[in-house]
Amino acid sequence: MDRDLKEVIGILMRVLDGGEVSHGELDELTFEADGELETALNEAYVKLREFAEGRELRQNDPELDEAARSDLKACLERIVQACDSTRA
Repeated sequence: MDRDLKEVIGILMRVLDGGEVSHGELDELTFEADGELETALNEAYVKLREFAEGRELRQNDPELDEAARSDLKACLERIVQACDSTRA
């Protein structure tokens, strides 16, 4: 599971650093988790899909782009919190 988790976190961090994510990358992304971490990963996956779908709209609207990246930052923070609570 750690490798899968690192892939999700890596994509989120790349996007938060101004990058993009393709549908192909998301199609290849797999992960398994339980409880709070599963919920956080699923939410991040859905937000990443929405982010990829909205690329053209975001390119023409900086505020929309900023809001989408902010949502993904919140997803990353929830994943980190879920990891912390699972390891505690």
